[in-house]
Amino acid sequence: MNIREYYLNDFRADLTTFMPDLRLSYFGHSWEYNCQDLDRIPLGRRPAFLICLYFTILVDQGMHAHFRHFYDKFESLTRYPKYCRGLGQFQKNPRGILLYPVERGIVAQESLEEVLNDGMDLFVEQVDDFCRNHMPEISPRDFFWKLLYDSDVQIPLLLVMVQPELKNDIVVKAYEALREAVEARFPRQN
Repeated sequence: MNIREYYLNDFRADLTTFMPDLRLSYFGHSWEYNCQDLDRIPLGRRPAFLICLYFTILVDQGMHAHFRHFYDKFESLTRYPKYCRGLGQFQKNPRGILLYPVERGIVAQESLEEVLNDGMDLFVEQVDDFCRNHMPEISPRDFFWKLLYDSDVQIPLLLVMVQPELKNDIVVKAYEALREAVEARFPRQN
């Protein structure tokens, strides 16, 4: 599946199928137990849907965490869903969007991996384009480098060295794919 075509042509429709009431933009209360409502997405599109949902939630939370003074504008432009729990709508780590469907056997990790690298390239490209066209006050380079070193996003190499089995974990692979996509588009500046 071409994730770029999926994102541009089908993701919004699948997101509406997944969350039909736009007034209730919160999901994930029981995600770690049953990945509620993921069964609404056709099986063949679930991997691409999850990668796009992951990066949609990640950019929303990243903007809130690192560019809070611009978040109201960002939120009014995007109206992205919120991945949360509890009555206070506390945000959950977006890693769970990828991890729990794999752990529950709802999506094969290999299926996610097939679209992961292209998905992270697309994510970086889309955020870069969004900032340039809609929020030029935010540097996409700054956004991504802050995101890569955010304690809720970063998977330290030391952790993987101490526990080598983690290198096969979907969240580690997702972080590595994101890091590679960011470094390709926004090389480190010395």
